[in-house]
Amino acid sequence: MSKESVCQDDNDEEVATLVILRHGQSTWNAIPTFTGWCDCPLTDRGIAEAKSSGVLLRNRGYTHFDAVFTSNLTRAIVTCELALSGATATTNLTDTPSHSLPTIQRAWQLNERHYGALQGLQKDNSAVLQTYGNENLTKWRREFHASPPPMDELHKYYAPYPAPLTESLGECQKRVIRYWEETIMKTLVPGGKVLLTAHSNTLRALVSYLDEVPTERVHNLHIPNSVPCVYRFDKSGKVVSPMLDSAAGGSRGQWLFSPENHARLKGKIGGSGSFTRSLFEAWDTNGDGVLSIDEIEAGLRSFVGGEDVATSAIAGKILEEIDQDGNDTLDLEEFETHALLAYRKFMPGLME
Repeated sequence: MSKESVCQDDNDEEVATLVILRHGQSTWNAIPTFTGWCDCPLTDRGIAEAKSSGVLLRNRGYTHFDAVFTSNLTRAIVTCELALSGATATTNLTDTPSHSLPTIQRAWQLNERHYGALQGLQKDNSAVLQTYGNENLTKWRREFHASPPPMDELHKYYAPYPAPLTESLGECQKRVIRYWEETIMKTLVPGGKVLLTAHSNTLRALVSYLDEVPTERVHNLHIPNSVPCVYRFDKSGKVVSPMLDSAAGGSRGQWLFSPENHARLKGKIGGSGSFTRSLFEAWDTNGDGVLSIDEIEAGLRSFVGGEDVATSAIAGKILEEIDQDGNDTLDLEEFETHALLAYRKFMPGLME
């Protein structure tokens, strides 16, 4: 194993390591649909993403975990199982694992944010937009304390307690942090490693807490599917990972992108030069003068060819980094001014 592939804290018995991982693409992510507590499965792509994250963890030296946590929802459970299996697998069939696999602890407190009456509705459905209005939909998705309309017992996806009837991100954060403090933190012992597999908003809630992100900037946090992120803690439970600049105001999480995918992308893109303007125009497929995350992802995939499990993650991190006005799209000025810095940060050497 190369020096670069070994996790940085292997010989540091004074540091506890937390790896957080969002589930792979689900069938409702692909549509896309407000999912919340609805229990949809992974797509074939999502299964591939989960397996890939396990291989990446193993290649970086994360070959055992002392405790593993996930939600009660299938998409997170299966991702957790596949990632854990890939990370702890031996390369030689005659070898036996040096550590026994920990029991995966499932908790409803780690379930996705509950979207109330919106659950099960497609996000781009014109009837949804007409019923609730774009302003309300944007507020419910972006504002920390805003809650969608509650569902009732007649709703198709109603579930009894502990499922709420609706939830703001702030309310979601309260239950996640309570479980974090009462259960997960107790397993973060010096020299130990913990894997937490959950969902976009539950992980966003935890990351914003760990990084002390102001509530008005939490919407800038992007949690990509099946890309591991590492935090390190001292024996008092304080985060000791270095702080890096981000659109949300700084983060101590270390995202583990695959250098193999970076190398393949670099071979297709080449140098920078005036590349960013032509890249913007090529990716702006609907000609509206701004790039959405879907257009950024599709553009990255066009260089890779076919499906690639890293492209959606990289697209999200680039959008998070470049989006200066917080409207979840990029105009040409934002792209030209900040794109190269973002590429250098998240894909070192890509455009050199």
